[in-house]
Amino acid sequence: MPTVSAPTSVLVTGANGYLGLWIVRALLERGYSVKGAVRSRTIADTISRFIQDKYPEQAAKFRCVLVPDITVDGAFDDAVTDVSAVIHTASPVLLAEEDPDSCIKPAVGGTVSILHSVLKYGTHVKRVIITSSIAAVFSTYGPSGLYTEEMWNDDAVKTVREQGRDAPGDLKYAASKVLSEKAAWEFVHDHKDDINFDLCTVLPSWVMGPLPRDLSSPSEMGSSPRHLYDQLFAVPAPPRREPRCFNYVDVHDVVDVHVRALEVEAAGRERILVSSHVCTWQDWLDAAKALSVLPKLDKKDPLAEGDYPPHPTSSNEKAKRLFNMEFKTLPETFKEVYEQWSALGWLAHLEH
Repeated sequence: MPTVSAPTSVLVTGANGYLGLWIVRALLERGYSVKGAVRSRTIADTISRFIQDKYPEQAAKFRCVLVPDITVDGAFDDAVTDVSAVIHTASPVLLAEEDPDSCIKPAVGGTVSILHSVLKYGTHVKRVIITSSIAAVFSTYGPSGLYTEEMWNDDAVKTVREQGRDAPGDLKYAASKVLSEKAAWEFVHDHKDDINFDLCTVLPSWVMGPLPRDLSSPSEMGSSPRHLYDQLFAVPAPPRREPRCFNYVDVHDVVDVHVRALEVEAAGRERILVSSHVCTWQDWLDAAKALSVLPKLDKKDPLAEGDYPPHPTSSNEKAKRLFNMEFKTLPETFKEVYEQWSALGWLAHLEH
């Protein structure tokens, strides 16, 4: 399939989300026109004002479209009519929900809905990129070893089907990612004689980094940045959460892969794991210590005893090969997070 390049138009779903808004920003900076799909007029107005203030010269290339329920048939019909590519980031992260269908149904339904719309009305669409997760390949607590794009986390689906509401929250999320991504690949296979686009799925590990726009308090953050705040900076600090080791990637690298996946022909029809390395919370505390800016974080993680235990590791070889990626280091990510959140006044209790 032909690649996509600026100044063509790209639809980004979940455009107000942590990853979605960073992708919108990156596309505008590269000269693309962007349609951002959001759930409500209030959200649309907030994001549109932010883009106008941040990118006054490019603001005319951005507009929001309302998609109140991504699972409804035809929800994206109008949104896909005049774009050359789709980046679908919208999917629930509801680890505390008891009912597995609370995250599985919108994840699968939203994915299938947008693909149906592209098939019917996206006559100019050349590539669809769907944001999946390493959770579709392996679970955080899974067996140790190196995991690649050829693998699927079918055990999570099996456990959720057997345990239902009693299944762990992270496995419900993993099952939603497995089932929604498989639904996408099955859709492409079933309609291979009719589609004019190719599919690429991007599977990030735990995404860390600064916010795409300033917020008034940490409570407004999404689940990924909020977890980083809670684990490192919140007072009183919550109990340190297992696992001791987890796969990590900087948000800018994840955004970069999404944009490059539009522009690199070889990315079509590929699953692409995006991960920097395995880390522990002690690594984050050590990064804080190295900056000498948060003296109250100069401490030991009570879980950080001895060497790294056996752990699953996400491969990043395909991302490096396709895009010549050089992933950001953890200290680089921490420094950018610190500078932003300190400027917002969120870290004053740790700076003296």
